[in-house]
Parts: sequence; C-alpha cells; structure tokens
Amino acid sequence: MARPMIAFPELLTDPLATLGRARAAHWLADTDHGGVAALTHAGVRELLADGRLHADFPEFLRTFGVSAGAFYEWMAISPLNRDGVEHQRWRTVMSRTFTPRSVERLRPFLRAAADELIDGFAPRGACEFVGEFADIYPSLGLCELIGVPLADRDRFRGWANTIGLGFNPAVLAMRVAEIDAALEALLAYTGELAARRLREPQDDLVTRIAQAGQEAGWSDPQVHGSIAGLVFAGHETTKNQLGWMVAVLAERPDVWDDVAAGRLAAALVVEEVLRFRSTVTTTGRTAAEAVAVGDEHLPAGTRVLLSLWSANHDPAAYPQPDAIAPAANEAVPHIAFGHGAHHCLGAALARAELQDALAALTARLTCPTLGADATWKPPVGITGPETLPITFSAR
Repeated sequence: MARPMIAFPELLTDPLATLGRARAAHWLADTDHGGVAALTHAGVRELLADGRLHADFPEFLRTFGVSAGAFYEWMAISPLNRDGVEHQRWRTVMSRTFTPRSVERLRPFLRAAADELIDGFAPRGACEFVGEFADIYPSLGLCELIGVPLADRDRFRGWANTIGLGFNPAVLAMRVAEIDAALEALLAYTGELAARRLREPQDDLVTRIAQAGQEAGWSDPQVHGSIAGLVFAGHETTKNQLGWMVAVLAERPDVWDDVAAGRLAAALVVEEVLRFRSTVTTTGRTAAEAVAVGDEHLPAGTRVLLSLWSANHDPAAYPQPDAIAPAANEAVPHIAFGHGAHHCLGAALARAELQDALAALTARLTCPTLGADATWKPPVGITGPETLPITFSAR
C-alpha cells in the first residue's frame, strides 16, 4: 500500500483530521518537509524505543530555516540530543532529583501554591487563566525542586516563555533573534548559579549538575545548557498542558464536578487529558543506520517524525479515541511523555503539578466557561493556549 502524504499547511489547519486520514491509509506517511511520519500507537511506540533512531534537533532546526545562533548551538549540545552511554550518564545525574519520593515531598507546596494563585482571582469570577495561573504555577514547583532562588523565578519564567517559541516550527524562523537573546540571558544566569553552587554546595539539582560536570569533564556550555534546559522544559510544557486541561474540561462539566466530588480521581482525569491533548504534538528522530520496521524500510539518514497526537488518537489502541473517556481509555498507556530512552525525565513532577492543580481548581471553582477571544499557538511542536479567558463561580 502506498504511503499517504502529509502537508504542513494541512496540519496547521486541521491537525487531527489530517493525521486521522493518513493513519487510516497507512501507519507511516511521507511529509512535504522530507522524511516520514509515524502515525499509529504501535508504530510510534516501537520507533521511540528503537536505539537505531537518534535524536537530532539540529536537523529539525535546519529543516525550518535555522542553522546558526545561540538556540541552534544550545540544541546541538543538549543532553536531549545525545544517545547511548552519554545520554544515560546525564539521566543518572538528573534522576537523583526527579524521583517519585522527591516529588511527593513537594505535594503540600504545590497545593498551597495553587490555592494561593486561585485566591487572587476566585472572588472576581473571571480570569485570564494562562497569565494568572498556568504561566506562574509550574515554575514554582520546578524551581523549588532544582534549587533556583525565589527572587529569580519571574525572570526564569520570562526567558522560558520566549525560548519556547523555538519549539514551534510555525514561528521559529521569524522569532529566532528574540529566542537567541532570551537564551543568552538564561545561559549567563545559569552559569553564575552553577559557579555559586560549586563554591557553596547545596542539596539540590543545580549543585549536582555542576559537580557532575566537573567530574565528567563537561564543558561550561554543557553544564549551563543542562540547567537552562531543565528550567525551560519543566515550565513550558506544563504551562501549556495546564491550559489544555482547563480548555478540554470546560467542555465536560460532568467530569469537572466528578473530580470535585471525589467520584473521579484527579490522577485518572489528568492521564486522559494528556492522551487527548498533549502539549507536545510530535518528536523527531534520525535513522543512524538502515531500519526495517514492519513493511517499511528506512534508509540511514531518514528523518522520522513521531506523531504523539496521532498515536494517542489511534482507534486501534483506544475504544473512544476522540472523546474524554477516562475509564474506557485507561487500559492502554498514552505516550504524551514519550517512551524509551528519552522518556520525559520530569514526568513525575508534571503529573503531580497537573493533579494538584486540578484538585485545587475543581474544589474552588465551578466548571469554567471559555471566553470566545481565547487565542492559540499553532498546533505543531509545543502547542497550547496563548490566552485563555474563563468565567466561573467560586464554590
């Protein structure tokens, strides 16, 4: 059977319908940017775990017109762009902090932070959810966990928001000068913070990265870039996922009220929202050698886009792929956090933040109504609401 073609403009216009039509024709599609896109849950999961496919962010950036500058260089040396032993060594350092036990200790802090933010807008019966909650809340938990001083967290959030534009191919080339400037400021700060932790060690992740970098012979850009990457990734993805969570559940007041009443676990609903609308739509790999998968042969050098959105809406995996149906769809784990060696390191923290936010929001507010003037990022790369005005009643 011939592979279908997926065109970038169609993805921007109607992503899920475009992916669904292609997936119905074949598990693999060609793309108009070169390379192929894996579309089924089974196919995406298998390729995510295939060690012959390597992360290659520089190739992704070149595809969309960026081949130099601070952002390009940062992505080229990022631990996320490493594989094998080098990548595993980095994950070992990080995993000492991103443990379930460490995250569980943060739960009281996360719930208190959520309630404090809700206190600021609950009496008004309205807010712009991204600006007043989603853009603030995730950086609080992340910075608390990794050891970023409280006074610096607003600056981190601003830098992270701008750097996040670099992961959206629809705007990347147009905004790259802004992205480079924000990244240079963040890297300068993380360099100062790492040097301070080497002089005055603390029990936090910044200290462990700085010390591990010295022991392993990492360059200063690698150490500073690793810290910057954690701050960016933990903020940008969870911010957008919070926006998706509220926007999706605004259409399901029954689910919202069931969480509030304890009839549905917040954790179960969060998993279903992650499946239904993950903030990361796609991840990319390059075939380091020839790969034969099923009925397809991928020559060495083939660029492979792994569509998380398509995989998580595959009717072969989920009984109700296009609905919020926590009980019906829970049997097959989603792949919103990826799979295999590059599975999201911060998944436990992201889950805790989303669960505690949902518990607080449903307990304090009636199911929100979305404003007609909500604005959205293009539905590719990292996506979510730019602005999300909502109205509600305080419980």
